[in-house]
Amino acid sequence: MSDMFNVMLAAIAACLLDICALALIFTAYRERIAGKKRWSKIGGDMVLIEPGITYPLECDEIIIGRHASADIRLMDMSVSRYHALLTVCNGVWTISDIGSKSGIYVNGSRVKQARLCENDVIKLGQHKLTITKRRNVNNV
Repeated sequence: MSDMFNVMLAAIAACLLDICALALIFTAYRERIAGKKRWSKIGGDMVLIEPGITYPLECDEIIIGRHASADIRLMDMSVSRYHALLTVCNGVWTISDIGSKSGIYVNGSRVKQARLCENDVIKLGQHKLTITKRRNVNNV
């Protein structure tokens, strides 16, 4: 009888865990959709570029990584799922390593966090991204 009770208790716990995980995923999805609507033009004149791709920086926090929920998704196994966080405050962009394995390099130097200037080169895994003003994209 106690074995049956333990099995039922484990099944109930597993179901509750699944429900919590689904609620978390749903909430994150809703926040992402709502967040896209709230994105302001803070620092919106800046972009990240790599050959053939331009990533506009149109919000105050941007997650870069390999995961599907990253704001800028880099499909490269040397990029962590959640690799870096770009933030802007008073027009100054900062990049922070958020637990990546391969690190972040700005202009060739490995950093945990760095203030970014126009034309700085950021290396994440095999990707080299240059931060520049939107108007300069066609000149690069």
